[in-house]
Amino acid sequence: MLMRQKGIIIKAIDYGESDKVITILNEHGAKVPLMARRAKKVKTGLQAQTQMFVDGLFIYNQWRGMGTLNSVDVINQHYKLQMDLYVSSYASLAAETIDRSMDEGDISPYNYQLLQFVLTKIEQDTSAQLLSIIVLLKCMNRFGFTASFDHCIVTGNEDQSQLVGYSFKFDGTISKNVAYQDPHAVMISNKTLYLLDILQKLPIDKMNSLNIAQDILDEMSDLLIMLYREYAGMFFKSQKLINQLKRLENQ
Repeated sequence: MLMRQKGIIIKAIDYGESDKVITILNEHGAKVPLMARRAKKVKTGLQAQTQMFVDGLFIYNQWRGMGTLNSVDVINQHYKLQMDLYVSSYASLAAETIDRSMDEGDISPYNYQLLQFVLTKIEQDTSAQLLSIIVLLKCMNRFGFTASFDHCIVTGNEDQSQLVGYSFKFDGTISKNVAYQDPHAVMISNKTLYLLDILQKLPIDKMNSLNIAQDILDEMSDLLIMLYREYAGMFFKSQKLINQLKRLENQ
């Protein structure tokens, strides 16, 4: 059966010497795996069209199981994501989070909207790291856990100005007057916790101007990666590349 669907490539894996297996997140919010035969060969014209983050109209044959890609009418190549390794790595983290939040057969129109939001904002020069943070926050519940950043988990105090860290012992943020109860708590600036709470609660269609200092972005990223590792057992392949880039930058 010949299918035509608008979608965005969220995964691309080399298969053999000349083929690729790509996964698109289609406009309905479903993941569709496709075999792109000879996609690594220049003559087929599919080399550029089967890169990560390509937004287009995908034409493919599908009967049972994996479909076979015929052609792609590209809507947006998203060259910016492919030219900057840092931008690409954080965009990959966002795409990987969305991909792994969905089981086979899941349909999530919101995830498609979320990915479109990420790619559009990156094109508008919003920090790709910040956008990966937003995706990690919005996808938490799909991985079976939640985290609140607006009150002290020990005392219930809702005065956010008193919050100083996150406690894995108590599974929540803690205020400074009870921080001594968990000497292993991750100490985090009050502003970081406040902004995490805002980003977690604010709908993406209300996020217009996004600009957060780099030190706060780093704190946010570090905490969220720890939360995913601790509560969902998640280790992101994209994060490994990000860590390698940071080590090289610090040498």
